[in-house]
This record gives sequence, C-alpha cells and structure tokens, in this order.
Amino acid sequence: MKSTGIFLALVFIGFSVFAQEVADCEKILDQEPYFVKHKSGEQDLALKRDIEILKRCGNFDPVDSAFLKGPMLGVLMLQEVRAGKPATYRTIVNFFRDFRKTAEYKDFSYGLSMYRKLGGKKVSLKDWEQDKELFVRMGFTVNDLEDFKTFISRPEHLSLSYLQAFSQYMSEIEAMRVDK
Repeated sequence: MKSTGIFLALVFIGFSVFAQEVADCEKILDQEPYFVKHKSGEQDLALKRDIEILKRCGNFDPVDSAFLKGPMLGVLMLQEVRAGKPATYRTIVNFFRDFRKTAEYKDFSYGLSMYRKLGGKKVSLKDWEQDKELFVRMGFTVNDLEDFKTFISRPEHLSLSYLQAFSQYMSEIEAMRVDK
C-alpha cells in the first residue's frame, strides 16, 4: 500500500512537471526572440538561448537546427514579419511546421545527412562513384569531379576525411586564384 502511494505521488509529480513545461512553452512561444530585440550575432549567447528555446518548445530536430546557423534565423523572421506575422518564437515554429512538408526540406534533409555521413568518412577511391553524389549536389561539374578525384588520389590525401580533403582542395584552388 505504501509503495503504491509513493508510485502515485511520483507519477503525479511527473505529470505536474510535464504540464508546467507545456504551459511555460505556450507562454514562451508568444514572446519576441532575443535576437529580434537586440540584433544579436551568431556567436551571441542569447541567440544560442533562442535556439535552445526553439529546440525545446518547438521540437526542432538536428535538420531544423541546421537552418538556424548564421543569419538564417534573422532572414526567416524578416520574411515572416513582412508577410504580416508577429515576430515571435511561434512564428518560427509554424514556419518550420509547414516547411517540413515541402520537397525542398526533404532535399535539404537528405543533403545534410549525406554531408554528415561523408564528413567523417575517409576518402575512398573504390567508393568514389557513390560518394561523389554529395559533390554533385554541391554543384560540382564533371570537370570539378575529375579534378577533385585526382586531388584525393594523391597518397597524402588518402588518410583524410572527405570534409578535410574538400577543405584542402578549396584552399589550393583559392591559392591558385590569388597567384594569378
């Protein structure tokens, strides 16, 4: 009997905490984000706080969060305010709710998953035909693909991840442009 009482008390406390969190989120979502009030930058701690609120109260997943990097959050908010919507967290959450249903979101999500998968993967000439899809999605031409394949074929690049190789490749291209 005593353990049943303790169990019921714990369940009640759990539901109370959950209900309080939902109520708090409902209030928070109707507030103006800090970055709107203060024009904060990407490294601003308060902007990071806004993003944490969106993750917690807006159920943002890692794909959604990728959109919140850099100035994207400000661009998104400006677009929505110009369309007559209030500058609130809820406006951002509603935008993403609708955006998740589009082909563009699905395409971005797929590209992001490829990027993350290849980011840590070691360069592999035997897997190049399937791995090059990410670079095609990034806009590489046939000539770019061949140049990059030649670049990653060098022995000193075989131990790199695709992300490291891409970074070095782009640095070399930029250095050639500066030398001209």
